[in-house]
Amino acid sequence: MSENISLKQEADRLLKIPGNVKGVVFQTHYKYILYRTGEEGVKTVEAKLEELGHPLKFKEIKSWLWYSEGLDVLIFLILKDIFNWDDSDIFDMGTSAPKYSFIVGTLLKTFISPKKFFEETPKYWEKHYSFGQMEALEINEDQKYATVRIKDYNFHPISCIYFKGYFTRIGQFIIKTNNFQVEEKKCVHRGDTYHEFLLTWE
Repeated sequence: MSENISLKQEADRLLKIPGNVKGVVFQTHYKYILYRTGEEGVKTVEAKLEELGHPLKFKEIKSWLWYSEGLDVLIFLILKDIFNWDDSDIFDMGTSAPKYSFIVGTLLKTFISPKKFFEETPKYWEKHYSFGQMEALEINEDQKYATVRIKDYNFHPISCIYFKGYFTRIGQFIIKTNNFQVEEKKCVHRGDTYHEFLLTWE
């Protein structure tokens, strides 16, 4: 019961934070949850959302409409709560997301150069989020590293894990290597004013 109360309090806190995300993000989550848990798992997540007072039906989501980012983050917490997922599962969820993204697929087909792709990534953020900012700070193909910064995003540390997974898969796509690492060097949940990710590869 105490865990349920804690999750309820966290749900209410998240939903009060301003900022929206496009419905396509929820559609991507739906595909992953369906893959991992089947239709019954999807229904269980929807039932938990309703129990917490923030109902959502994945099949009713419209890709072009705006929805609360707090609801997006809440789904991660629910998955950990009801399926006993750990951080590695959320990371895997992040690595799986790019393959469902039309925008990412378009960028991959359009920009062959890793540098050009890297420079275009902030536009991807703008197409999906109504707030915050992504900055492609630096890419050094000779020394095999890049740095990405996310500003004005402060919901929950679990999102950092998802972003790390997402950047890992994107990096594998554009660099064409499985030996790709992502480390969060700065984080608002550790007292910094923004998130900064160091991407390295071999």
